[in-house]
Amino acid sequence: MYPARSPQRQRRSSDCAARLPFDVALGPYDLRVELHRPDRLLDRRRLACVNLSECRIELRSDLEGLRLAEAFLDCVIRLAHFSNGCQDGCVEEAWTHSFATGMVEFARRNPKAWLWFNLLLARHLPGAGYDRVVRGARARAPAMPRLVRVARHDVRLRSISKTQSGSAFGWYVYADREAQLYRGLAGANLAVVALHEITHAVHHAYGLGDSARQCDFRRSQLAGWIGVMRRSPAVWRWLAWLMSHPEQATLAPPQMPPQVARAS
Repeated sequence: MYPARSPQRQRRSSDCAARLPFDVALGPYDLRVELHRPDRLLDRRRLACVNLSECRIELRSDLEGLRLAEAFLDCVIRLAHFSNGCQDGCVEEAWTHSFATGMVEFARRNPKAWLWFNLLLARHLPGAGYDRVVRGARARAPAMPRLVRVARHDVRLRSISKTQSGSAFGWYVYADREAQLYRGLAGANLAVVALHEITHAVHHAYGLGDSARQCDFRRSQLAGWIGVMRRSPAVWRWLAWLMSHPEQATLAPPQMPPQVARAS
């Protein structure tokens, strides 16, 4: 149950709504993002709808704050999977990579929508500062965190050598709940692989395997990643940086400036 909105909260919600992105492009689709009365949605049972026939994403006009952010993310996830052809019968690996590539594509192709989404999160998660990361207001890239909270579990993040990674860019070790990333990763591929391995951890936390249904994958990804944004802000700041500034994205340690010899 959500409390009634104060006038101040109503103003903030209106401010966010005024900056709604007008269009979101993902895969072959270019959809207009609109606020609609609940009785005007394509599916009145839902908080938001992807209406491909009318080329729009419909968000309920009475949503605000994290509920609005969650409803919007749900539409992005649905659109990404539909664009990638994921449906019942697809294996867990397909759902994992579809989410990872879909999120990176969304961030790269829709900078205004990406900023709006992270600003909405930041306004309702004190101290998160996600919008500052997206804008590039930080002096330098955040380091990869060591832990991410996924549902009720702590998942370790670790960089590994080329020898350890073998022919893969990364691994998720189920027995240890550990996401491993090849330390030579850089650019947009680093964001894709990081999202991919952590999404394996999300599916693991919710008990999903190859036989799970598409609705289970979508719901777990939505709940799991909203949980990361709420409970592991350092992790989402890092990922948001990778997706927003791929030209600076790397796991390699920063180069130290050369030491200048001083005269004795």
